[in-house]
Amino acid sequence: MPVKPDSRFANLSVRQVTAPDGTTRQVISLRLVRPAAGERLARHRVKQGETIDLLAQHFYGDEGLWWRILDANPLIYPLDIAPGDLLDIPAAGPATRITRSRSF
Repeated sequence: MPVKPDSRFANLSVRQVTAPDGTTRQVISLRLVRPAAGERLARHRVKQGETIDLLAQHFYGDEGLWWRILDANPLIYPLDIAPGDLLDIPAAGPATRITRSRSF
């Protein structure tokens, strides 16, 4: 199970586990500590009505990159973000940059 270096799962160990049906499969370990701090784009105080996916859309142009914000902050569940929380917004990394498969 190769993991790309720009993936959110890069540098996490891959383990072999046995499923309840007896088959074995490879799974990626959970990240229990946040990654080393990179360059910070901003600090943002959450306002009423803001969700993690809306913040990702605002800062990165892609709501699917919500995990970048969560990985840059202490371990929290996405639905536990509340108005008044202060979040570090990491700078765009390889996973947030658009690359074209063809040149024009």
